[in-house]
Amino acid sequence: MGTYIVRRILQMIPVILGATFLIFAMVFALPGDPVAGKCGERPCSAAYRAAFIEKYNLDDPLPVQYGKYVINLAKGDLGTTSSDIPVADQLKLRVPVTAKLAFMAILIEAVIGILAGVVTGIRKGGFLDNLVLVSTLVLISIPIFVIGNVAQLYLGVKFGLFPVTVTSANPSFYELLLPALVLGSLSVAYVARLMRTNLVENLRSDYVRTAISKGLTKRRAYGLHALRNSLIPVVTFIGFDFGALLGGAVVTEGIFNIPGVGGYIFRAIRVRDGASVVGSVTFLVIVYLIVNLLVDLLYGLLDPRISHD
Repeated sequence: MGTYIVRRILQMIPVILGATFLIFAMVFALPGDPVAGKCGERPCSAAYRAAFIEKYNLDDPLPVQYGKYVINLAKGDLGTTSSDIPVADQLKLRVPVTAKLAFMAILIEAVIGILAGVVTGIRKGGFLDNLVLVSTLVLISIPIFVIGNVAQLYLGVKFGLFPVTVTSANPSFYELLLPALVLGSLSVAYVARLMRTNLVENLRSDYVRTAISKGLTKRRAYGLHALRNSLIPVVTFIGFDFGALLGGAVVTEGIFNIPGVGGYIFRAIRVRDGASVVGSVTFLVIVYLIVNLLVDLLYGLLDPRISHD
């Protein structure tokens, strides 16, 4: 197991380098004046422009700029914003908010999705099965920003069940409940369909029929064998989806004005603060890879037949 973990960590290094180089190139190789808008409506002074270009190595070729960025990244330096504030300090303030939102969305996705998948898988072809099938198709086909705006209009403005936007720097669970529902809604549909498909397939398997023929009750055969095996791909999807939820939070946090990492990236893109964008996305890539590693390790716990050697 230790060798497997070390090997996976070493495999993460080229992935981090490749992902960060793509982001770095897309941000800093864009055409246009990188200093534009940094001084408000007035043009920046020649001294400020020269200092800005020197600070961010904008006169160097792109590979040299990236090489210097990687050296600083290895030291734990994610860069500084155009306001000279370390990006790491900005992330420390916002990561707890985004983590709370992502965990709430994951919890909603896992509980509702798995429950819906189990019920429809056991009662395949019934009214509830068809209802969930149509509902998930509708959810999957609608973009998340549309779901967010509709939820704001009906659940926030017309019925007054939730706050329309987040107004505090440290939002409560109640303030984040509506954004978490929106963020997790798309994944709920995928989890329900994945759980249903796997459960239906396992219920038809020989080992389940054999267990029942040997005297095991249907409830125990479904719970001990079919349900457990059906959960493996679902847990994998939920683990991978954690990183996707952090990425999707860029849109959701922008809609609900949430002061998290997604909202920070959203505003950094609007003002073309390249250091903030690259530093934040690098952080998300590292989190995503660590979550994937933890998911792989969970395989062995769910199914002892899986070996990591």
